[in-house]
Amino acid sequence: MSIYLSVGSVQPFAKISTEFPEDEPGISVVIADGKVVGLRIDKNEDVLRLPGLIEKFELNPDYVWARLRGDDDVTLGRRGVHGRK
Repeated sequence: MSIYLSVGSVQPFAKISTEFPEDEPGISVVIADGKVVGLRIDKNEDVLRLPGLIEKFELNPDYVWARLRGDDDVTLGRRGVHGRK
């Protein structure tokens, strides 16, 4: 299961691209207007790599950690239950 963190805003009609850094396996970076606006982490346990990713991509650590904490499903490990009755 993967985690996607929106870490920035995007202007309408902005040029958006996705990069797959070779030195960061399992990480996808969404770039808009020349800045990182999203991170996709392929494996949940790789969230432990966030401190290094925050530094590498020059992200606001308070904002990134708040986004992760705001997702109860991530912090409580409940993503697998969604959609089941």
